[in-house]
Amino acid sequence: MTDMFKTILATSVAAASLAVVAVPAQAANGNISCDVGAPIAGAEDMISQELTAMGYDVDGVEEWNNCVRAFVVKADGSLGMVFFEPGSLKLLGAA
Repeated sequence: MTDMFKTILATSVAAASLAVVAVPAQAANGNISCDVGAPIAGAEDMISQELTAMGYDVDGVEEWNNCVRAFVVKADGSLGMVFFEPGSLKLLGAA
């Protein structure tokens, strides 16, 4: 790996880790919901690949409250949840 690639990868992982802990209270209170959007049934692998490309260490993906809920491995090795808008995968919050 080149040093530039290692730096980019480290920066991406750090940014993803911050995103995972960005809005835990909102997610914990159930305030995250999405309008009925693109169904994710059958697209979990593709969504996992897209989130991995965005820098997340994805352990699983499912539909939750019309949103995409991804189970991700945080920088400390613990498992967390990150919520995304279906289709666009716009970050909504984390827990």
